[in-house]
Parts: sequence; C-alpha cells; structure tokens
Amino acid sequence: MANASLQSFLLPQHHSFASTGGSHDGSPCTLLKLSTNTSGSISFRLHPNTSRSVTTTSTTNSSAPTPVAPATSAAEEDLSPAPSLDLLGRQLAAGDYRQADETTRALIIDLAGESARRRGYVFFSEVQFISAEDLHAIDELWKEHSNGKFGYSVQRRLWEKSQRDFTRFFIRVGWMKKLDTEVEQYNYRAFPDEFMWEMKDDTPEGHLPLTNALRGTQLLGNILTHPAFQEENQEDEAAAAAESATTGQTKDDNKGRERPKFMRDFKPDYSF
Repeated sequence: MANASLQSFLLPQHHSFASTGGSHDGSPCTLLKLSTNTSGSISFRLHPNTSRSVTTTSTTNSSAPTPVAPATSAAEEDLSPAPSLDLLGRQLAAGDYRQADETTRALIIDLAGESARRRGYVFFSEVQFISAEDLHAIDELWKEHSNGKFGYSVQRRLWEKSQRDFTRFFIRVGWMKKLDTEVEQYNYRAFPDEFMWEMKDDTPEGHLPLTNALRGTQLLGNILTHPAFQEENQEDEAAAAAESATTGQTKDDNKGRERPKFMRDFKPDYSF
C-alpha cells in the first residue's frame, strides 16, 4: 500500500534530477534517475549527462503584489499653497475673506525678508524691506474686491481720522466690541470667531485685513505709514485741510482733548 502511494505521488513513472553545473575537473555532470518497476520497488541510477546544456524553466507568480507608489502623508496633503498675489486675488474674488486674510499675513511675512520667514512673524523694523509696489498691490486687491471698504489705505484714512489713536481706531473698524453694560465699555474681539469674515452692510469700514498687534501697535503703525500709501496720505491731508477750513478746527486741536475714561483704562494688548 505504501509503494502504491509512492507510485501515485511520483507519477509520471520517471523523474530526473540534474546538477546545474559540471564538476571541478571539467567532466560532464551526471543525472540521477528515479524509476519504479513492476514489483513496486523504487531504485535510483546515475547516468552521465551527455548534453552540455542545461535547460531551466521559470514561472511567473501571478499572485505577486503589484508595486505601489509611497503613500502621501496627511501633512503633505494639507500643505497650504504658497502665498502669492494671484492666490490672494482669487480668494478675494470668491469672497473668501478669512483665507484672504491668512494669505495677506503670509505675504507680509514673505516680503519682509528671510529673517521674518524663519521666525514666522514680522518685526516692525522689517516693514521697511517690503517694497511699496508689493504693499500697494496687496492693498489694491483688497479695495477692488470690497468696493473700497477694506484695505490698508482705508485703514490709514480711518486711523488719521482717529488722530492716530489706536483705541479709537480699533473701535472704529470693529476690532473691539461694545459690552452690554450700564457703563460704556469695550473689549477686544476673540480671534477668529468674533471677527467679521463677510462683507455686509453692518461690517465696519476698514475691518480687514487684520494685523496682529500682540507685540504692540508699532507693526501696524509702520504699515499704515509705509511709503506705499504716500499718495493716500497727501490726499488725506488735503481733505483734512479742507475740513479745517470749513469748520475752523485743525487736527492739532484734538490732541489736547481728554480721552474718555473707558479708553484711558485700556491696556495696549491686542492679541489678534
């Protein structure tokens, strides 16, 4: 029974096992042949291999895995596009003021120089490195896509009308909100949820773009007094002169005015 099982496993009746190379002395390799006889016994015989060639066959494993490209990490997929005037223009045209504000901030950092890019924010002293052409282009895009309601030059005009008083200015552009109290009080808006990212009738003029003043107001002041807005400054001065001629009051007359108590109590800690 055991021999019959072996016979069925070894079918067909003759199997050959050949060495893959010749011997060290150059003699031909040998063949080991296995055969079964009628009695069911198994025998092995060595036969010289007269053929000088060895034939090998290979099969392709169809189940082998197909190579795939390395998976892209989530961080790579979430990379934001590089800031550019073109990107800013498209975001503003789409009314996406939230992303446009982020792109504007990234542009200011990029234009301020290598140190600002490595640091991730701009020192007020680095604003001078931003070209007037670039800053003017950013401002024009904001004005173009807001019907003249947003932009740095708009903010400069309102800042001048506020006698360059940042607390008055922040209230005017809506960066501070009035509290529901018996005594007149204001507080800073929480970024980003409490700011207004849509242009509506009640959205204050000059509300966007935002400028982080966590380290003080010098950065915003240097942006608003940048040579890019020199022309706007001359127009503002001409308008102020015309107004003073009409009212008999000059801008210097306001400097001696005492600020309201709620303004005097504020600390210049603008965290947005």
